[in-house]
Amino acid sequence: MPTKPTRLVAAALSLGALCLAAQGHAQEPTPGRSRHTITVVGVGRERGKPDTADLRIAIEQNATTAQAASQQAARATTQALDALRKLLGSDGHVETGGYQLNPIYRTERPDPQNPKPRGPEIVSYTAVNQLAVRTTKLDSVGSLIDAAIAAGAARVDSLAFTIADPAPMQATALRAAGADAASQAAAIADALHVTLHGVLEASTESIERPMPRQFGAMMRAADAATAATPIDPGEVTTEARVRVVYAID
Repeated sequence: MPTKPTRLVAAALSLGALCLAAQGHAQEPTPGRSRHTITVVGVGRERGKPDTADLRIAIEQNATTAQAASQQAARATTQALDALRKLLGSDGHVETGGYQLNPIYRTERPDPQNPKPRGPEIVSYTAVNQLAVRTTKLDSVGSLIDAAIAAGAARVDSLAFTIADPAPMQATALRAAGADAASQAAAIADALHVTLHGVLEASTESIERPMPRQFGAMMRAADAATAATPIDPGEVTTEARVRVVYAID
């Protein structure tokens, strides 16, 4: 009859054998799945016509006091709002996009006869009221700009064309990215003389919203007095990237 220590050794050996068997089973490849893969990143782009315009228009007034500058900006802003809302109707809206009231400083040059330093002096104030305009009637953008400047706006800070619902364009770009990935994988497999055996993994690396067609600070009041403002919305683009892992033999 074996002693107690002998029984413990036998149990340990049996447990070790079970662990080795389990490890060997876990390392076996999944039936039907190749150990060799090809990984590609497909890129898809889609272009489309924008359906929304975002416009930033600034009213700027300068006066010797903060109150005067603020009041002048308020009057000019009211006039611009009335003109914009009249043109927009039900095709868009306008709201305050930002407001600033800043002092304007003058720094005196040092006086050789008076070495005592002199600090900056406030000589006036500038009030800036920015209006954010959004419209779906893209052919009216030029008229909106002209009307705002005629009503007292000082400049156009920015203009961007985009798409309100990007989902359809993004879906088309994703399909194009998947087709690009499949084409890449087929070309690589052909060059390496291997056979593709289905997709093991697929994931999106990135999906961009349609990139707005941006215009920077484009006009000041003096530029608008000569002619109507022509605006061409053009097209916007969205891009998608898809990472796909293919099994090969």
